[in-house]
Amino acid sequence: MASNSDSIYNVLTYIHRHPQRVHFIAQRNSNVVSIGVPDTVPVANVELYFPTNRLVVNRLDDDFLAMHGDLLNDFFDRTQSSKLDYQDVWVTTGYVPRQHAYLVELSFE
Repeated sequence: MASNSDSIYNVLTYIHRHPQRVHFIAQRNSNVVSIGVPDTVPVANVELYFPTNRLVVNRLDDDFLAMHGDLLNDFFDRTQSSKLDYQDVWVTTGYVPRQHAYLVELSFE
């Protein structure tokens, strides 16, 4: 699945390492973090992972959570969730050409 790819991992790592270069989007939902990433950031297979004016939603599999838990915990800490932890993570991605940005949204369940 697209959500468990190296491409998604690489974009999440970019956001983690360069928070000043991305735009964190305010959310009403306490368990969600949304980020706008400049479209100048290189992404492999961009048409698959960030389709233009469309959204792709996938649940990160357990192996991805286990391998990248520290990275995901950093994003979870940016939510306003009253929960202490999460069991599932959903990733929504897309490309917004008018903003020249890739959208990355993580939902922690």
